[in-house]
Amino acid sequence: MLRLNRDIEVNDWNDLQEKIFTGSWDAEINRFRSPYVFKGHYDKSHELTTSLIRLGTNPAGIEKNMFRNFKKYAPRDTVTEDNDWLWLSVAQHHGLPTRLTDWSFSPYIALHFMCENIDRMFC
Repeated sequence: MLRLNRDIEVNDWNDLQEKIFTGSWDAEINRFRSPYVFKGHYDKSHELTTSLIRLGTNPAGIEKNMFRNFKKYAPRDTVTEDNDWLWLSVAQHHGLPTRLTDWSFSPYIALHFMCENIDRMFC
């Protein structure tokens, strides 16, 4: 996994746009497409691990039971087909610790999650 650990200072919105999209123009599709994925979090020291691993217990030992119970008690129309990947994404959305981690191709979505709780911001 490649993780860029460097701070980039921005002075205003236009400066942010320039730094986010520098080198991301893709002539083949005639649009900006960053080669990076983004994860927004208010604390830059936050580990890039799954919520299941952050529980600090044996992930394989507890995942099966938690996932089975989530599917058992969720409304039947929660997913459009009985597919474990769909169920995992819904479980993640509802706060169940899973093996998934959230990320986005959009720096704006990551920025939203970084600023979601203004009380935790250090800006």
